Amino acid sequence: MTAIDRQMTAPNLARRPDRTARQRRDTRTAFAFLAPFLLLLLVFQYLPLAMMAKNAFMDYSLLNPGAAKFVGLLNFEDMLHFDDARESLAATFLFALVVVLIVIPLGFVLALFLNSNLPARGVVRTIIMLPVVTSAVVVATMWNFLLDPSNGLINGVISLLGLPRQPFLTSPNQALIMISVMTAWQQVGFAAILFLGGLQGVPKELAEAARIDGATRWQVLWNITVPLLSRTTLFVVVIMTVFSLQAFAPAFLMTDGGPQDSTNLIVYHVYKMAFVMQNAGYASALSVVLLLIVLGISLLQMWLLRAKWNY
Repeated sequence: MTAIDRQMTAPNLARRPDRTARQRRDTRTAFAFLAPFLLLLLVFQYLPLAMMAKNAFMDYSLLNPGAAKFVGLLNFEDMLHFDDARESLAATFLFALVVVLIVIPLGFVLALFLNSNLPARGVVRTIIMLPVVTSAVVVATMWNFLLDPSNGLINGVISLLGLPRQPFLTSPNQALIMISVMTAWQQVGFAAILFLGGLQGVPKELAEAARIDGATRWQVLWNITVPLLSRTTLFVVVIMTVFSLQAFAPAFLMTDGGPQDSTNLIVYHVYKMAFVMQNAGYASALSVVLLLIVLGISLLQMWLLRAKWNY
């Protein structure tokens, strides 16, 4: 090694320890900032999940947790033998299906509307997002007034049209549909914002080139915009499905799971089993099954959203 090479290498060797020390210092600083969040995540999420998984194999009451006894898979066997879990899951899946079928097309149409040249677009977007950020208690109370079978506003309009009044939330055939419509009304603004983000990411040059080639607005929408929004659409479908599977407020605030358990959504059923029936082990088993269902949907999302193209 020549003298020139030694002179060029020496400063690099001298700076390397400083760079390593700086990296260690930055790592410690980053961990110090992350530690409170990681601690909260551990205490309020992962530890409760571990306790829930343990309690799913126990038989105990929240009033006397010291008397808990290990029952193995008995709680899961009860879910197969009794009809309550199957009926609750069926109601929840139907609820989620109705919500998704309403939210996806309406959210997409609203996104197209918001993506156009509107005056005061910010105000319009705020109005559309207001139901999303409004408390579930307020929304449920408002819809209870609207759907009241005796003095509700909707039944008042129906009477003016000469049609018979509808029972709505007091009917086993209508209650689940009504709370699904209410949930979709509250969440459609969120779906519209997600679709709007996808629309604004679609290159305008593609639509302009298609219009120059003679394509109509409908052809551009159906053959260019919709295919390019496939990942966004799938994302919105999965988000809305997972949200609907975990819905609790509509059943708790509007119908109390009735009439005739027609709106007994799975999370509300877990609440009743744990805090009303004092069967916390069975409620934990129901929660584990729901967790696995949601996890399966999330994994399906990750598999379907993988793509080898971009725009």
